[in-house]
Amino acid sequence: MAEIVTGKKGAPHTDMTPMVDLGFLLITFFMLATTFSKPKTMEIIKPAKDDPKNKDAPKVNKNRVLSILLGENNKVYFYQVAAEDIAAGKPMQVDSADFSVGGVRESIKARQTEVQQAYGTKDTLVVLIKGVPKATYKNFVDIIDEMRITDVKQYAIIDRDKIDTVIMEQMGFIRR
Repeated sequence: MAEIVTGKKGAPHTDMTPMVDLGFLLITFFMLATTFSKPKTMEIIKPAKDDPKNKDAPKVNKNRVLSILLGENNKVYFYQVAAEDIAAGKPMQVDSADFSVGGVRESIKARQTEVQQAYGTKDTLVVLIKGVPKATYKNFVDIIDEMRITDVKQYAIIDRDKIDTVIMEQMGFIRR
């Protein structure tokens, strides 16, 4: 008669060596095929330390200056005015825009065109960037990006002055 062997079967054994090889191949492939994102920094040139002998700021023709106020809710206000015009009581026009495609970028480009027609080059435009008390850091970064995109050569982030305080009071940003 035929003999039937009934033995206990052990747990099935799988060889994991090929799976480990495959894992290392995939890790190697993705490390070589992709690049890690490098942090991007914005280069801002700071002025040299103040010379106590030279207290006067350089004089710039008001027709080459564009002042930008960064407001709350991603609003940007810009104007072109001189202190003597405010003192003389001349009317002041403050325009506003936002950071959309047709917003502040188009306003800066239009001002560059005006400066280019008057002075022969758009590189003489000077942009003064100022923030209101509720301006956000993101808005400062966005306006610096706009300066790079529109290729503005001369811009500065400065504190607000008396003219800006008057403008902000008229617009309701601050109260006395």
